[in-house]
Amino acid sequence: MRRWFLSYASQDFALTQALKAALQRKDSDAHIFFAPESMRGGGLWKPQLAKEIGESTAFILLIGEKGLGDWQVMEYYEALDRRAKEPDYPIILILSAKRPAPGLPFARQLHWVLSEDPASEATIGKLIDAASGPAQRPGELWRFTRPYRGLEAMTEANSDYFFGRDRKTVEVIDALISAPDKFPILLGNSGVGKSSLAQAGVLASLLRQGWSDKIKGAPPWPEAFHDSRRWCFLTLRPGTHPLQSLVGLFLDSWQYTAASAERVKEEKGWIELLRDGKAELPDLLNATERRYKELAQTAPPVFLLYIDQGEELYVRAEERERRRFSEILANGLSDPRLRALMSMRSDFLGELQSDEALFEAHRKIDVPPLREPELREVVSRPAEALSARFETNDFAATIARRTAEESAKDAGALPLLSYLLDDMWTQMVQRGDGVLRLPEQAFELGGVLVRRANAFVSSHPDSEDKLRRIFTLKLATVREGEEPTRRRAWRSEFSDEEWRLVSELADHPNRLLITATPDVVRTPLVPQAAEPDSNGTSASRETYAEVAHEAIFRRWDKLREWIAAEREFLAWRTGLEAARLAWQGASEASRKDALLMGLALAQAQSWLGKRAVDIPETDRHFIVLSRKTAQRRRRLVQALIETLAIAVVVSVLGWLNNDYLQLQWRWYTSRRPYMLSQFRPYVLTAEQALKPGDSFKECATDCPEMIIVPAGSFMMGSPPSEEGHDTMEEPEHKVAIAKEFAVSKHEVTFDEWDACASHGDCDPRISDSSFGRTRQPVINVTWKDAQRYVAWLSQMTGKRYRLLSEAEYEYAARAGTQTAYPWGDQIGRNQANCNGCGSQWDGRQTAPVGSFKPNAFGLYDMVGNVFEWVEDCAHDNYDGAPTDGSAWIEGGDCGFRVARGGSWVDQPEMLRSGMRATQSIDFKFFNYCFRVGRSLSVE
Repeated sequence: MRRWFLSYASQDFALTQALKAALQRKDSDAHIFFAPESMRGGGLWKPQLAKEIGESTAFILLIGEKGLGDWQVMEYYEALDRRAKEPDYPIILILSAKRPAPGLPFARQLHWVLSEDPASEATIGKLIDAASGPAQRPGELWRFTRPYRGLEAMTEANSDYFFGRDRKTVEVIDALISAPDKFPILLGNSGVGKSSLAQAGVLASLLRQGWSDKIKGAPPWPEAFHDSRRWCFLTLRPGTHPLQSLVGLFLDSWQYTAASAERVKEEKGWIELLRDGKAELPDLLNATERRYKELAQTAPPVFLLYIDQGEELYVRAEERERRRFSEILANGLSDPRLRALMSMRSDFLGELQSDEALFEAHRKIDVPPLREPELREVVSRPAEALSARFETNDFAATIARRTAEESAKDAGALPLLSYLLDDMWTQMVQRGDGVLRLPEQAFELGGVLVRRANAFVSSHPDSEDKLRRIFTLKLATVREGEEPTRRRAWRSEFSDEEWRLVSELADHPNRLLITATPDVVRTPLVPQAAEPDSNGTSASRETYAEVAHEAIFRRWDKLREWIAAEREFLAWRTGLEAARLAWQGASEASRKDALLMGLALAQAQSWLGKRAVDIPETDRHFIVLSRKTAQRRRRLVQALIETLAIAVVVSVLGWLNNDYLQLQWRWYTSRRPYMLSQFRPYVLTAEQALKPGDSFKECATDCPEMIIVPAGSFMMGSPPSEEGHDTMEEPEHKVAIAKEFAVSKHEVTFDEWDACASHGDCDPRISDSSFGRTRQPVINVTWKDAQRYVAWLSQMTGKRYRLLSEAEYEYAARAGTQTAYPWGDQIGRNQANCNGCGSQWDGRQTAPVGSFKPNAFGLYDMVGNVFEWVEDCAHDNYDGAPTDGSAWIEGGDCGFRVARGGSWVDQPEMLRSGMRATQSIDFKFFNYCFRVGRSLSVE
């Protein structure tokens, strides 16, 4: 009796159901595993799937119109594992002739069935034949896959088409075996294929648990790696925060939901433990194994960590964190459960030699450019494997020879070759003749990019100015006397119109740019560490763009003309960026001295006046901060004579200590003049009549606009029937607010915070986590930080500003409603910013304040966008809570305070009007902010 296993994606349920019924009719005695009908209710899915695959006699992988599902990939690898032990075990791929084959390793070795109707009689007949005999493949596989990857690195999924690095693959695996306490570092020029060697060569061999049939004369597969297919393979790019990247990789296997509070807590905790030397990699491995046990899964025998683009450690990571990452990795290699591999550009060998921990633990493997014989394999063998052919017999050899010649001039020749081959392949598929063609005179690798760039400009004549701005002002780094190099620019640096053009430039058939969202460089979970990278942007999930290859700067004449016209400005801007990074890296004591001064400041202000829109926001802020600091210094000198007499008297009398004198000095020379000019003329007088709905602002600029909220009563809390209800929200109770009060129209913004940082006691180092400043809500602030701000605002205005009480907050958020959300009982779409609210910012970052409709009181973002601190101490529920709207600061735990409203990373249920959260008064995060209240009675 046959036992079939049907692997399908959820979107292909109906198609698979029809296939199952047709197969059952034809093979009536067979047992067919179809998950919705075969899984045990409440069972553990992964072990049961593995058991069913182990007992099956044939495995069917159905690829529908929308491609593979996540569970299918896991099932496919389980089936491959069995096939490695039983070579006759049939794995059958059902594929529509209208879509390309999926990116799966070893797929070309399988039995393929091409069909538009998986349930047809003909398809069922082919399936039964495939399950009974040896594997067969259609003769024109070139129609269904893409072996040349353009400028993308090859991965394990492309290993069928990876050629030219057989000996290096064996050498790296031998290094992993012979010195387990050291790790190989693949060193080579940019573009020689280091990442492809690591992933499509080494990792694919380990996953296969054997040498590829392409590797001739290889030694027997090492016994030490007898179960390498069971390893856990983790790939990271260090980015700005390598410890966070490392921890995030392991936690990905812990199967938390993406933004769950539990995952956030674990990630933050492990980063701190590793950073502070309180934990090492073996501790993280132990915790990961415990988590596997909780999930009823077998822990892998080895974790192999592949670090791609290791040079990022030296150009992007902060020094202290970089050093700690190196120590953690080097020390962790003593644990037999850990293996490591890294690739790095050879021009960073000096930095590696200075990195004592990594240098002592590494084993260098040089990766030179491919030579002509190897290039012939790279060109010809993928086409042969897929039954395609070149136009002439010597064409592949000609391409290989010309590429070898180009490699002597341009280290990036290999990816440009792949780019050219990818073009040829696409044109062949469009023609449908299976013949790769290209006039020999058209072969010039750098010219591939130039031809595409010129063609794009010709077809978009109205976009030339935008293209100039994108390539020169966003994507180029220019230093005096040096050739331009590429710059990574984040999505937030582009206008929507520019980004649409960027997306078109990155899409086929243009491929002039690369756009990507970092896979392993995650949004900073430790706000104190969220310093900007070399482009002024913190590591995040934000999409970035960069040129596909630096050859475009050398080969495209039009771009060279654009850069020449902007060289003075671009070189100055690069110097400004370097100055700003030096300021950020300076110690607290020397930071003021690292600001711009004198001629440098004068030049910066001149460029700011002329080219503000072309200067990144972080650099504009740096110039403004330098200017304000210089102004304060000048005022200080001017006031010196006036205050000298006071200082002499103070020193003689001895009744003032130094701290008090410094405080008074700042007050009289800076803060008091600012208060008198920017606040006091605008403060409301007692005679002014205010009514609910009126707004006012008690400063000239950069302080919160306030809305008058009416007196009234409401039911505080939520009923048990409300979806997402928590016992913290019980019992529901009536609260009566006797007097009108004022609430800030929006969350406090960075503009408003920075005013306090410049003229008060607010922390000037608060990070924006790369989301931007100005009208973005201020984030990464503690409850204590919020108290410093309201104290400063009260001092400036002479009025009582404060945090809202929890009752006031819920009353203001509901604005007369008693539904789950201020607009109803369903989350709807585009009503707020959360992870599932349907807005453009969902799960990505904060939205600028006022991006959504206000509630009935005229208040914006009372739910969503950011959590907001309130005054109340933490209590487990509402037993004994005040009923007059006042803050509950008796009892409870006042080391923890309440936060309200939910945020951009949270699920919709966290945005309910009655939802409560508590955090330590010292907690700061990229989704915590606050808004202010103001009492209106005379006090």
